[in-house]
Amino acid sequence: MRLFRNLAQALRGLRLNKANTFLMTLGVMIGIASLTVIVSIGEGTKSKVLNRITNLGFGPESFSVMSGAGRLFFGRSRNTTSMTLQDADDIRAMPHVTIVVPRQRKRMRIINKKEFTTTRVYGVSPEWQVARGWTVVDGAFLSDMDMDRKRKVIVLGATPAYKLFGEKDPLGKKIRVGQVFFEVVGLLEKKGLTESGYDPDDRALIPLSTSMSRLFRQTHLHSIKVVTTHPGRVKDTMAGVTQILRRNHGLSPLADDDFRFVTPEGIMQWVTESEQALNRMLFLISTVSLLVGGIVIMNILLVSIRERIHEIGVRRCFGARRSDITQQFLFESIFVSLLGGAMGAMLGWTLSTGLKRFDLLPTKITWDPFILAFLFSVIVGLVFGIHPARKAACLNPDETLR
Repeated sequence: MRLFRNLAQALRGLRLNKANTFLMTLGVMIGIASLTVIVSIGEGTKSKVLNRITNLGFGPESFSVMSGAGRLFFGRSRNTTSMTLQDADDIRAMPHVTIVVPRQRKRMRIINKKEFTTTRVYGVSPEWQVARGWTVVDGAFLSDMDMDRKRKVIVLGATPAYKLFGEKDPLGKKIRVGQVFFEVVGLLEKKGLTESGYDPDDRALIPLSTSMSRLFRQTHLHSIKVVTTHPGRVKDTMAGVTQILRRNHGLSPLADDDFRFVTPEGIMQWVTESEQALNRMLFLISTVSLLVGGIVIMNILLVSIRERIHEIGVRRCFGARRSDITQQFLFESIFVSLLGGAMGAMLGWTLSTGLKRFDLLPTKITWDPFILAFLFSVIVGLVFGIHPARKAACLNPDETLR
Protein backbone atom coordinates (compact mmCIF):
# COMPACT_ATOMS: atom_id res chain seq x y z
CA MET A 1 0.00 0.00 0.00
CA ARG A 2 2.82 2.43 0.91
CA LEU A 3 4.50 1.71 -2.42
CA PHE A 4 1.42 2.70 -4.43
CA ARG A 5 0.88 5.78 -2.25
CA ASN A 6 4.47 6.90 -2.91
CA LEU A 7 3.95 6.19 -6.59
CA ALA A 8 0.87 8.41 -6.70
CA GLN A 9 2.70 11.12 -4.79
CA ALA A 10 5.55 11.02 -7.33
CA LEU A 11 3.13 11.41 -10.24
CA ARG A 12 1.40 14.29 -8.46
CA GLY A 13 4.75 16.00 -7.89
CA LEU A 14 5.66 15.73 -11.58
CA ARG A 15 2.25 17.05 -12.63
CA LEU A 16 2.52 20.08 -10.34
CA ASN A 17 6.03 20.90 -11.60
CA LYS A 18 5.52 20.70 -15.36
CA ALA A 19 8.42 23.00 -16.28
CA ASN A 20 10.92 20.94 -14.29
CA THR A 21 9.46 17.71 -15.71
CA PHE A 22 9.85 18.98 -19.29
CA LEU A 23 13.48 20.04 -18.77
CA MET A 24 14.38 16.72 -17.16
CA THR A 25 12.67 14.80 -19.98
CA LEU A 26 14.40 16.74 -22.77
CA GLY A 27 17.96 15.54 -22.14
CA VAL A 28 17.02 11.86 -22.00
CA MET A 29 14.77 12.22 -25.05
CA ILE A 30 17.61 13.57 -27.24
CA GLY A 31 20.02 10.86 -26.09
CA ILE A 32 17.56 8.02 -26.68
CA ALA A 33 16.47 9.43 -30.08
CA SER A 34 20.06 9.57 -31.33
CA LEU A 35 20.72 6.07 -29.98
CA THR A 36 17.63 4.72 -31.76
CA VAL A 37 18.63 6.29 -35.08
CA ILE A 38 22.21 5.02 -34.80
CA VAL A 39 21.10 1.43 -34.14
CA SER A 40 18.61 1.63 -37.04
CA ILE A 41 21.27 2.95 -39.43
CA GLY A 42 23.71 0.25 -38.36
CA GLU A 43 21.15 -2.53 -38.90
CA GLY A 44 20.04 -1.01 -42.20
CA THR A 45 23.61 -0.80 -43.48
CA LYS A 46 24.29 -4.42 -42.54
CA SER A 47 21.08 -5.59 -44.19
CA LYS A 48 21.77 -3.63 -47.37
CA VAL A 49 25.34 -4.89 -47.69
CA LEU A 50 24.30 -8.48 -46.97
CA ASN A 51 21.54 -8.29 -49.59
CA ARG A 52 24.02 -6.92 -52.11
CA ILE A 53 26.51 -9.71 -51.35
CA THR A 54 23.79 -12.35 -51.68
CA ASN A 55 22.61 -10.74 -54.93
CA LEU A 56 26.14 -11.09 -56.29
CA GLY A 57 26.02 -14.82 -55.62
CA PHE A 58 27.92 -14.94 -52.35
CA GLY A 59 25.44 -16.52 -49.95
CA PRO A 60 26.07 -17.26 -46.25
CA GLU A 61 26.62 -20.95 -47.03
CA SER A 62 29.64 -20.28 -49.27
CA PHE A 63 33.21 -18.97 -49.11
CA SER A 64 36.22 -18.56 -51.37
CA VAL A 65 39.82 -19.65 -50.97
CA MET A 66 42.23 -17.15 -52.54
CA SER A 67 45.85 -17.91 -53.42
CA GLY A 68 48.43 -15.95 -51.45
CA ALA A 69 48.57 -15.10 -47.76
CA GLY A 70 47.15 -11.85 -46.45
CA ARG A 71 43.87 -10.31 -45.46
CA LEU A 72 40.65 -10.57 -47.49
CA PHE A 73 41.29 -9.15 -50.98
CA PHE A 74 44.79 -7.87 -50.17
CA GLY A 75 47.30 -10.68 -50.50
CA ARG A 76 50.86 -10.27 -49.27
CA SER A 77 52.22 -12.82 -51.77
CA ARG A 78 50.42 -12.27 -55.06
CA ASN A 79 52.68 -14.63 -57.06
CA THR A 80 51.68 -17.76 -55.12
CA THR A 81 51.30 -20.64 -57.58
CA SER A 82 50.67 -23.54 -55.20
CA MET A 83 46.87 -23.81 -55.58
CA THR A 84 45.96 -26.42 -58.22
CA LEU A 85 43.09 -28.52 -59.55
CA GLN A 86 44.14 -31.28 -57.15
CA ASP A 87 43.22 -28.96 -54.28
CA ALA A 88 39.80 -28.41 -55.84
CA ASP A 89 39.26 -32.17 -56.26
CA ASP A 90 40.24 -32.86 -52.64
CA ILE A 91 37.87 -30.13 -51.39
CA ARG A 92 35.08 -31.54 -53.57
CA ALA A 93 35.45 -34.90 -51.81
CA MET A 94 34.83 -33.34 -48.37
CA PRO A 95 31.51 -33.98 -46.58
CA HIS A 96 28.91 -31.18 -46.62
CA VAL A 97 30.44 -29.63 -49.78
CA THR A 98 27.96 -29.35 -52.66
CA ILE A 99 29.75 -27.21 -55.27
CA VAL A 100 33.42 -26.44 -55.92
CA VAL A 101 34.39 -23.96 -58.63
CA PRO A 102 38.11 -23.60 -59.43
CA ARG A 103 38.95 -20.25 -61.04
CA GLN A 104 41.74 -18.47 -62.84
CA ARG A 105 41.77 -14.70 -63.30
CA LYS A 106 43.73 -12.13 -65.23
CA ARG A 107 42.99 -8.57 -66.30
CA MET A 108 43.28 -8.45 -70.08
CA ARG A 109 42.45 -6.28 -73.07
CA ILE A 110 39.47 -7.39 -75.18
CA ILE A 111 39.20 -6.06 -78.75
CA ASN A 112 36.29 -5.91 -81.17
CA LYS A 113 37.59 -4.35 -84.40
CA LYS A 114 38.23 -0.70 -83.42
CA GLU A 115 36.63 -0.94 -79.99
CA PHE A 116 38.56 -2.25 -77.00
CA THR A 117 38.36 -2.40 -73.22
CA THR A 118 40.28 -3.92 -70.33
CA THR A 119 38.34 -6.29 -68.08
CA ARG A 120 38.72 -9.19 -65.66
CA VAL A 121 38.84 -12.48 -67.59
CA TYR A 122 37.95 -15.56 -65.53
CA GLY A 123 38.59 -19.17 -66.42
CA VAL A 124 35.79 -21.10 -64.69
CA SER A 125 33.96 -24.40 -64.75
CA PRO A 126 30.27 -24.65 -65.77
CA GLU A 127 29.29 -24.87 -62.06
CA TRP A 128 30.15 -21.17 -61.71
CA GLN A 129 26.65 -20.10 -62.76
CA VAL A 130 24.97 -22.38 -60.20
CA ALA A 131 27.37 -21.33 -57.43
CA ARG A 132 26.91 -17.61 -58.12
CA GLY A 133 23.24 -17.75 -59.11
CA TRP A 134 23.72 -15.36 -62.05
CA THR A 135 21.29 -15.43 -64.95
CA VAL A 136 22.32 -15.46 -68.60
CA VAL A 137 19.96 -12.95 -70.23
CA ASP A 138 20.91 -13.88 -73.79
CA GLY A 139 22.59 -16.93 -75.30
CA ALA A 140 23.90 -19.76 -73.13
CA PHE A 141 26.44 -20.32 -70.38
CA LEU A 142 29.60 -22.41 -70.65
CA SER A 143 28.92 -26.15 -70.93
CA ASP A 144 30.74 -29.36 -70.04
CA MET A 145 31.42 -29.88 -73.74
CA ASP A 146 33.11 -26.48 -73.89
CA MET A 147 35.34 -27.61 -71.02
CA ASP A 148 36.11 -31.04 -72.51
CA ARG A 149 36.96 -29.68 -75.98
CA LYS A 150 38.70 -26.54 -74.68
CA ARG A 151 36.53 -24.38 -76.89
CA LYS A 152 37.32 -20.72 -77.44
CA VAL A 153 33.95 -19.36 -76.29
CA ILE A 154 33.27 -16.45 -73.95
CA VAL A 155 30.39 -15.10 -71.83
CA LEU A 156 30.47 -11.32 -71.39
CA GLY A 157 29.38 -9.21 -68.47
CA ALA A 158 27.22 -6.15 -69.12
CA THR A 159 30.11 -3.64 -68.90
CA PRO A 160 32.49 -5.09 -71.54
CA ALA A 161 29.53 -6.03 -73.75
CA TYR A 162 28.35 -2.40 -73.84
CA LYS A 163 31.86 -0.98 -74.35
CA LEU A 164 32.58 -3.33 -77.26
CA PHE A 165 29.19 -3.53 -78.99
CA GLY A 166 27.04 -0.69 -77.62
CA GLU A 167 23.40 -1.55 -78.27
CA LYS A 168 24.23 -4.19 -80.91
CA ASP A 169 23.77 -7.92 -80.34
CA PRO A 170 27.18 -9.47 -79.60
CA LEU A 171 26.09 -13.13 -79.78
CA GLY A 172 28.02 -15.11 -82.37
CA LYS A 173 30.56 -12.32 -82.89
CA LYS A 174 34.31 -12.89 -82.67
CA ILE A 175 36.40 -10.85 -80.24
CA ARG A 176 40.11 -10.99 -79.48
CA VAL A 177 41.32 -11.60 -75.94
CA GLY A 178 45.05 -10.99 -75.91
CA GLN A 179 46.12 -12.80 -79.09
CA VAL A 180 43.34 -15.41 -79.09
CA PHE A 181 39.95 -15.07 -80.81
CA PHE A 182 36.81 -16.10 -78.92
CA GLU A 183 33.16 -16.44 -79.93
CA VAL A 184 30.60 -14.67 -77.74
CA VAL A 185 28.01 -17.27 -76.67
CA GLY A 186 26.24 -15.54 -73.76
CA LEU A 187 25.53 -12.32 -71.86
CA LEU A 188 25.29 -12.09 -68.07
CA GLU A 189 22.56 -10.12 -66.33
CA LYS A 190 23.48 -6.63 -65.17
CA LYS A 191 24.04 -6.22 -61.42
CA GLY A 192 25.08 -2.54 -61.21
CA LEU A 193 27.74 -0.76 -59.18
CA THR A 194 28.03 -1.50 -55.48
CA GLU A 195 28.12 1.23 -52.80
CA SER A 196 31.92 0.96 -52.64
CA GLY A 197 32.27 1.59 -56.40
CA TYR A 198 33.02 -2.03 -57.37
CA ASP A 199 31.61 -3.06 -60.76
CA PRO A 200 30.60 -6.76 -60.73
CA ASP A 201 29.57 -6.53 -64.40
CA ASP A 202 33.14 -5.79 -65.49
CA ARG A 203 34.04 -9.40 -66.25
CA ALA A 204 34.24 -12.06 -68.97
CA LEU A 205 34.10 -15.83 -68.48
CA ILE A 206 35.81 -18.57 -70.50
CA PRO A 207 36.17 -22.34 -69.89
CA LEU A 208 38.83 -23.13 -67.31
CA SER A 209 40.44 -25.72 -69.58
CA THR A 210 40.74 -23.09 -72.32
CA SER A 211 42.32 -20.52 -70.01
CA MET A 212 44.85 -23.06 -68.78
CA SER A 213 45.95 -24.36 -72.17
CA ARG A 214 45.23 -21.59 -74.71
CA LEU A 215 45.06 -18.18 -73.05
CA PHE A 216 46.75 -17.87 -69.65
CA ARG A 217 48.91 -20.95 -70.26
CA GLN A 218 49.27 -21.68 -66.55
CA THR A 219 48.00 -24.51 -64.36
CA HIS A 220 47.78 -22.81 -60.95
CA LEU A 221 44.50 -21.34 -59.74
CA HIS A 222 43.64 -17.85 -58.57
CA SER A 223 40.86 -19.02 -56.24
CA ILE A 224 38.36 -21.76 -55.43
CA LYS A 225 34.69 -21.07 -54.66
CA VAL A 226 33.15 -23.53 -52.17
CA VAL A 227 29.44 -23.94 -51.44
CA THR A 228 28.38 -25.99 -48.41
CA THR A 229 25.09 -27.62 -47.53
CA HIS A 230 24.27 -25.13 -44.76
CA PRO A 231 25.69 -21.85 -43.35
CA GLY A 232 26.37 -23.69 -40.07
CA ARG A 233 28.84 -25.95 -41.90
CA VAL A 234 31.04 -23.13 -43.18
CA LYS A 235 33.44 -22.89 -40.21
CA ASP A 236 34.06 -26.64 -40.01
CA THR A 237 34.53 -26.84 -43.78
CA MET A 238 37.02 -23.95 -43.72
CA ALA A 239 39.01 -25.76 -41.03
CA GLY A 240 39.03 -28.93 -43.16
CA VAL A 241 40.09 -26.95 -46.25
CA THR A 242 42.96 -25.44 -44.25
CA GLN A 243 44.25 -28.91 -43.37
CA ILE A 244 43.95 -30.12 -46.97
CA LEU A 245 45.74 -27.14 -48.51
CA ARG A 246 48.55 -27.10 -45.95
CA ARG A 247 49.12 -30.81 -46.57
CA ASN A 248 48.95 -30.50 -50.36
CA HIS A 249 51.26 -27.48 -50.39
CA GLY A 250 53.80 -29.12 -48.10
CA LEU A 251 53.71 -26.40 -45.45
CA SER A 252 55.54 -27.03 -42.19
CA PRO A 253 53.70 -26.55 -38.86
CA LEU A 254 55.53 -23.25 -38.32
CA ALA A 255 54.93 -21.90 -41.84
CA ASP A 256 52.17 -19.37 -42.56
CA ASP A 257 49.27 -20.27 -44.84
CA ASP A 258 49.87 -19.48 -48.52
CA PHE A 259 46.14 -18.90 -49.00
CA ARG A 260 43.35 -16.86 -47.40
CA PHE A 261 39.61 -17.12 -47.00
CA VAL A 262 36.95 -14.66 -48.16
CA THR A 263 33.54 -14.97 -46.51
CA PRO A 264 30.33 -12.89 -46.75
CA GLU A 265 30.87 -11.72 -43.16
CA GLY A 266 34.41 -10.61 -44.01
CA ILE A 267 33.21 -8.69 -47.06
CA MET A 268 30.45 -7.05 -45.03
CA GLN A 269 32.90 -6.01 -42.33
CA TRP A 270 35.30 -4.64 -44.95
CA VAL A 271 32.60 -2.68 -46.77
CA THR A 272 31.01 -1.26 -43.61
CA GLU A 273 34.28 -0.41 -41.84
CA SER A 274 33.91 3.35 -42.32
CA GLU A 275 30.21 3.26 -41.36
CA GLN A 276 31.06 1.30 -38.22
CA ALA A 277 33.67 3.89 -37.20
CA LEU A 278 31.09 6.65 -37.70
CA ASN A 279 28.46 4.69 -35.78
CA ARG A 280 30.85 4.17 -32.88
CA MET A 281 31.48 7.90 -32.72
CA LEU A 282 27.76 8.68 -32.86
CA PHE A 283 27.06 6.02 -30.22
CA LEU A 284 29.60 7.71 -27.96
CA ILE A 285 27.91 11.07 -28.58
CA SER A 286 24.48 9.63 -27.72
CA THR A 287 25.92 8.08 -24.54
CA VAL A 288 27.34 11.45 -23.53
CA SER A 289 23.91 12.97 -24.24
CA LEU A 290 22.32 10.44 -21.89
CA LEU A 291 24.88 11.24 -19.19
CA VAL A 292 24.16 14.94 -19.62
CA GLY A 293 20.44 14.18 -19.41
CA GLY A 294 21.02 12.24 -16.20
CA ILE A 295 23.01 15.09 -14.69
CA VAL A 296 20.21 17.49 -15.64
CA ILE A 297 17.68 15.23 -13.89
CA MET A 298 19.82 15.10 -10.77
CA ASN A 299 20.38 18.86 -10.60
CA ILE A 300 16.75 19.78 -11.26
CA LEU A 301 15.61 17.29 -8.62
CA LEU A 302 18.03 18.89 -6.13
CA VAL A 303 16.58 22.31 -6.94
CA SER A 304 13.06 20.86 -6.70
CA ILE A 305 13.81 19.54 -3.21
CA ARG A 306 14.64 23.07 -2.00
CA GLU A 307 11.41 24.38 -3.56
CA ARG A 308 9.33 21.57 -2.03
CA ILE A 309 11.01 21.43 1.35
CA HIS A 310 7.76 22.40 3.13
CA GLU A 311 5.89 19.56 1.36
CA ILE A 312 8.54 17.08 2.54
CA GLY A 313 8.24 18.34 6.12
CA VAL A 314 4.43 18.02 6.13
CA ARG A 315 4.67 14.43 4.83
CA ARG A 316 7.21 13.53 7.49
CA CYS A 317 5.01 15.02 10.25
CA PHE A 318 2.03 12.97 9.06
CA GLY A 319 3.90 9.68 9.34
CA ALA A 320 5.93 9.39 6.16
CA ARG A 321 9.15 7.50 6.67
CA ARG A 322 12.52 8.28 5.16
CA SER A 323 12.05 5.31 2.82
CA ASP A 324 8.75 6.87 1.60
CA ILE A 325 10.48 10.14 0.70
CA THR A 326 13.33 8.19 -0.98
CA GLN A 327 10.84 6.16 -3.03
CA GLN A 328 8.86 9.25 -4.02
CA PHE A 329 11.83 11.14 -5.52
CA LEU A 330 13.35 7.96 -6.97
CA PHE A 331 10.04 7.24 -8.70
CA GLU A 332 9.99 10.79 -10.05
CA SER A 333 13.48 10.34 -11.50
CA ILE A 334 12.61 6.98 -13.09
CA PHE A 335 9.27 8.25 -14.47
CA VAL A 336 10.91 11.29 -16.03
CA SER A 337 13.66 9.13 -17.53
CA LEU A 338 11.16 6.58 -18.88
CA LEU A 339 9.00 9.36 -20.32
CA GLY A 340 12.06 10.84 -22.04
CA GLY A 341 13.04 7.38 -23.26
CA ALA A 342 9.58 6.73 -24.72
CA MET A 343 9.47 10.12 -26.43
CA GLY A 344 13.05 9.66 -27.66
CA ALA A 345 12.29 6.22 -29.08
CA MET A 346 9.26 7.59 -30.94
CA LEU A 347 11.31 10.51 -32.26
CA GLY A 348 14.10 8.10 -33.31
CA TRP A 349 11.57 5.83 -35.04
CA THR A 350 10.14 8.83 -36.91
CA LEU A 351 13.60 10.00 -38.01
CA SER A 352 14.63 6.48 -39.08
CA THR A 353 11.44 6.06 -41.10
CA GLY A 354 12.00 9.44 -42.74
CA LEU A 355 15.62 8.61 -43.65
CA LYS A 356 14.49 5.36 -45.25
CA ARG A 357 11.48 6.86 -47.03
CA PHE A 358 13.49 9.65 -48.65
CA ASP A 359 16.40 7.26 -49.37
CA LEU A 360 18.90 9.40 -47.46
CA LEU A 361 20.41 6.55 -45.41
CA PRO A 362 19.67 2.81 -45.15
CA THR A 363 17.76 2.09 -41.94
CA LYS A 364 16.10 -1.00 -40.52
CA ILE A 365 13.60 -0.76 -37.66
CA THR A 366 14.06 -3.54 -35.09
CA TRP A 367 13.13 -4.05 -31.45
CA ASP A 368 16.75 -3.60 -30.34
CA PRO A 369 16.73 0.22 -30.05
CA PHE A 370 13.44 0.19 -28.10
CA ILE A 371 14.78 -2.40 -25.66
CA LEU A 372 17.98 -0.33 -25.32
CA ALA A 373 15.88 2.81 -24.77
CA PHE A 374 13.96 1.14 -21.91
CA LEU A 375 17.12 -0.22 -20.25
CA PHE A 376 19.08 3.03 -20.57
CA SER A 377 16.13 5.04 -19.26
CA VAL A 378 15.74 2.89 -16.16
CA ILE A 379 19.51 2.95 -15.52
CA VAL A 380 19.72 6.74 -15.93
CA GLY A 381 16.69 7.27 -13.67
CA LEU A 382 18.08 5.01 -10.95
CA VAL A 383 21.70 6.19 -11.03
CA PHE A 384 21.01 9.92 -11.14
CA GLY A 385 17.93 9.82 -8.90
CA ILE A 386 19.51 8.09 -5.89
CA HIS A 387 21.46 11.10 -4.61
CA PRO A 388 18.53 13.61 -4.67
CA ALA A 389 16.19 11.00 -3.18
CA ARG A 390 18.52 10.25 -0.30
CA LYS A 391 19.14 13.95 0.30
CA ALA A 392 15.40 14.61 0.51
CA ALA A 393 14.92 11.70 2.89
CA CYS A 394 17.68 12.91 5.22
CA LEU A 395 16.11 16.34 5.75
CA ASN A 396 15.19 17.11 9.39
CA PRO A 397 11.36 17.43 9.72
CA ASP A 398 11.64 20.24 12.28
CA GLU A 399 13.91 22.31 10.03
CA THR A 400 11.74 21.74 6.98
CA LEU A 401 8.66 23.12 8.75
CA ARG A 402 10.41 26.05 10.42
